[in-house]
Amino acid sequence: MYSVGILSGQGKWPEVLSEMLKTSGSNVSGWINPQVSSPFDTQQLIDFSDLIWIPEKISGSMEEAIQVIRRSRHLSLGFPVVEFMDEAPNMVKLAHEARVQVQIGHRDWYNPVVRSSLMHIFHPQSIRFTDHITELPQTESHNLVFKTIVADLDLALGLAGSTVRRVRPHVSRLLDGTTIQIDIRVEMHNGTVINLLIRKLARTPERSIEIIQPSGILMLDLLKGISTSEEYKDGDIGSPIPGKILWPVEGEAQDLALPEFCSDEDAARQCLSFIHALERGRHSLSSLEGGFKALEITRQIETTLGAL
Repeated sequence: MYSVGILSGQGKWPEVLSEMLKTSGSNVSGWINPQVSSPFDTQQLIDFSDLIWIPEKISGSMEEAIQVIRRSRHLSLGFPVVEFMDEAPNMVKLAHEARVQVQIGHRDWYNPVVRSSLMHIFHPQSIRFTDHITELPQTESHNLVFKTIVADLDLALGLAGSTVRRVRPHVSRLLDGTTIQIDIRVEMHNGTVINLLIRKLARTPERSIEIIQPSGILMLDLLKGISTSEEYKDGDIGSPIPGKILWPVEGEAQDLALPEFCSDEDAARQCLSFIHALERGRHSLSSLEGGFKALEITRQIETTLGAL
């Protein structure tokens, strides 16, 4: 059972999270808006809570989040590492020193398509991401590509379960210099190979993952909300067992065309997932350390390739 304090500029979050915590045994210990409350009140809420949830950035800085870590409290953030790139290195160091966990927002890790597939992933040999991005203004396109690479790498590195040995990025450009495709090959120390393909100026959007492992192939379509597996029996190469649907399971609604941003319930569900991980003595699926590693590699790729 955990008591969760909420730091936010919006008063809707206590009700949203309380509804999500009803059957968990945990509870909301309080809510403070640091922008209008005194530093003493904010500190009191932190000290009287086991876990602090910051669902959205409060004032453009990470001052409150850093304060939570310094006071040795677990922290759940509702936004990804790309929203606080400058502060991330220091926060990783502080969290390690304080021996607390910090969870970051990552929609894909908590997507039911991905969650339903985790128990079927064993020793992946190849993990391939395909992202097709429709035409956007240049500035928006660059930001979206950068965020996409960070999100893909965070998820892929976690699924691979190893450390990076080599990164090989490549960019394809049109005659006018416009980037149309980015290919990234990441070789892991355990032999797993990760391939990211980000296509810009695509006619139709796509976001999918293919995982090849000794038992067969997993296909995850994150936009259509479908995941399937194709397994092979020993000594029966070329005759796969008919594809099995992993998600949606019978009786569950299918999420079509996932929105760009999580709903309030999705954000609260990520916080609840973090509580369950802490109760079981496990690490969060979307840890600050994992997000920071993905961020570092993406920055190296951007430096190597130039404009994305």
